[in-house]
Amino acid sequence: MERRTKSYLQLIKPGITLSNILAAVAGFFLASSAFGFELKTLLGIVIGIAFVIASACVANNVIDRDIDARMKRTKGREVAAGNISVRSAVMFAVALGIVGFWSLLVLTNMLTAILGLVAYVWYVVIYGIAKRTTSLSTIVGGVCGALPPVAGYTAVTGYVDVVAVVLFAMWMVWQLPHFYAISIFRRDDYKKANLPVWSVKYGNDSTRHQMLFWVLVFLALTPALAFVGATCNPYLIAMVAGGLYWAVNGIAHVDEPDEEWARRMFKSSIYVLIVTMVAIGAGGYLM
Repeated sequence: MERRTKSYLQLIKPGITLSNILAAVAGFFLASSAFGFELKTLLGIVIGIAFVIASACVANNVIDRDIDARMKRTKGREVAAGNISVRSAVMFAVALGIVGFWSLLVLTNMLTAILGLVAYVWYVVIYGIAKRTTSLSTIVGGVCGALPPVAGYTAVTGYVDVVAVVLFAMWMVWQLPHFYAISIFRRDDYKKANLPVWSVKYGNDSTRHQMLFWVLVFLALTPALAFVGATCNPYLIAMVAGGLYWAVNGIAHVDEPDEEWARRMFKSSIYVLIVTMVAIGAGGYLM
């Protein structure tokens, strides 16, 4: 029973699910600082996003089971390894999806539920196709990854405005160097699985250049929420410091071997994401 429970828990990719919940919560608190806090809406976001993302991750396990079986990092995933049947995984995904979308519809609003649906279809279908066919798959996948903070924001406001657009842009840009880093230190795995990620198609040097470019774009974007009046000076200081840390860390160690440098940049991106979520969640309340 314990083994079975652990198997199903692994299907929802807990790390991905948790990071998306926290991103949505950050967007929620940013909006709440201006429009007021409602516990019902927060519960709707946490439960809804958690179950929708979990469902999408289970569906991804089913669709990508052939790819997972060819990669060292993923060949032990439950569906790819045959520990959980495709039928059971699909039923699990459907059940999770029903709870998730019901929570978004009942506890938040229609716009947020629609954003959840767009993110779901984009991740499972559009990104699922892109990863097999194009080196731009990281950019394509970034769209669904950038929607949770927007959903957290619209759950409170009920509409998309310039703040929501900035949140989308920040998460979209943050993801690119983060996932390009993975493509460098997992390059052999991706190559074995015949996935045309940027590092496989264009090499590590080109991927490094892409990473540094997008880190600098992220740094340039970080002041935007303060400039549009959604956050405060402490937010601005924290975000500029985080962006500079990421950029300087990459430039100062650019002579390191590819894998070592990529892992350094990956870890830096995690620190920057944590700072970003805290700064955005608290930024509106400190004004």
